[in-house]
Amino acid sequence: MSLIRQSPPAVLALDPSALAEHLRLPYAAPETEQTVELTTLIRAATAAIERRLDSALIAQDWLWRTDSLTPPLPLAPLVSVQSVVIVAPDGSRTPLTDWRIAHGHPRPCIVGNPVPTLPPDSHFEVGFTAGYGTTADAVPDDLRHAVTLLAAHFYENREATTDTRTPLPLGVAGLLAPYRPIRLS
Repeated sequence: MSLIRQSPPAVLALDPSALAEHLRLPYAAPETEQTVELTTLIRAATAAIERRLDSALIAQDWLWRTDSLTPPLPLAPLVSVQSVVIVAPDGSRTPLTDWRIAHGHPRPCIVGNPVPTLPPDSHFEVGFTAGYGTTADAVPDDLRHAVTLLAAHFYENREATTDTRTPLPLGVAGLLAPYRPIRLS
């Protein structure tokens, strides 16, 4: 299984000026070194949170290559599924037309009617969009605050650390807890 981002988010999950205010930094005009650094920290914090939650905060397009459609989609929240295709070893593509999204699971699944059997060395490709919305305001407040706290933590702790006991600051972990995927394995 592989997951490939087709388009990055159009906006940041948090405005750099909001992070500067949280850090009590003086105002920095756009395109200054400070704003570029804060933007980098926001992107790093957002990526860490998205990996932890198996989610996308801001809407973005993805391509999922998989050998089976039985597992749920790898990212949430699901906005839409654009295509489901069988890719043969020679590169030929056969679109699936008789499928639907089943929302009864913790994460949506693609259900075929019936799910076709894959020929040897073939795979499915699912094009989908995941995210809370196209603006930072669409992201739940507690997740936006988690991005703020984690980006601030990165700003305050710029050197590498060897303390592996606390992978996330306690406040961030608490804010993310309700969104963590449940794993039964």
